Amino acid sequence: MSDKIFQEIKEAIETRKHDFLTFHDVDPGDYDDVIHSLQHPANHLERRSFRIHWFAGERYLKVVIPSDLHEGAGVWVIDEISEGLARGGIPQAWVRKISVGGSPQYKNFIGAYKQYSKEGDLTIVPHLPPDWTEEAKYPSVILECGWTESAEHLKQDATLWQKGTGGNVRVVIQVKFYKRQGGRIGARAWISRTKPPRDPSKTPKISIETYEVLPPPPVAAASPAIKFEEFFAGCCPPGIDPDEHVILNLDNLRAISRRRIRRRGNIPDE
Repeated sequence: MSDKIFQEIKEAIETRKHDFLTFHDVDPGDYDDVIHSLQHPANHLERRSFRIHWFAGERYLKVVIPSDLHEGAGVWVIDEISEGLARGGIPQAWVRKISVGGSPQYKNFIGAYKQYSKEGDLTIVPHLPPDWTEEAKYPSVILECGWTESAEHLKQDATLWQKGTGGNVRVVIQVKFYKRQGGRIGARAWISRTKPPRDPSKTPKISIETYEVLPPPPVAAASPAIKFEEFFAGCCPPGIDPDEHVILNLDNLRAISRRRIRRRGNIPDE
């Protein structure tokens, strides 16, 4: 079974015919074999872009093969941070005290999520006091993007980041695309926020916000914002007001998504 799964993943990565694959009821031993094969130098796959998500408790394996459309959400988040720095909304105290970039594979989840592993599409990782050079062991903000899945799987993705890190991941941004009739593509975004409990033995509180991206809502809604307190997971460096924020402009996400939808030969859902 592991060889069959590996060959299917390998073909998808090499041909880029699929944006993601899912496998249910995967034996943990088969999962280990698949990962070993994917990472083996002889297969030359490490230089290609793909992301692994393993939900051990559910025996569910998801492999994401990012497309040009898929990567647009990361461009959006980086755009908004860059604009904040250029306009002075993000103070200079931010610089070199937080890392923004591609996501490694995280395998250090805790509690019921110990055997799980996951890769985001973009991670924002705060640095730690007192000298602000060492990165925290978990990101504070994570972005995931792809085609819409069931509400259960969306919640599952966010919950792993939030509860599996003991609330250290403060914000999960999910941007999901969905196909409509006539080659149209729509998009929706979710922001899941974590409020860590004062008692570490308690479960973090999670709230979810939903934003219509394409088509835009009839009445314009405010864009989401992330506080510096969330970016720095509750421990801001001197010179940063924890209550100030970075706005994630949804009109910019719409513009980026429209361009990339057209580039793949589809029509933005308006």
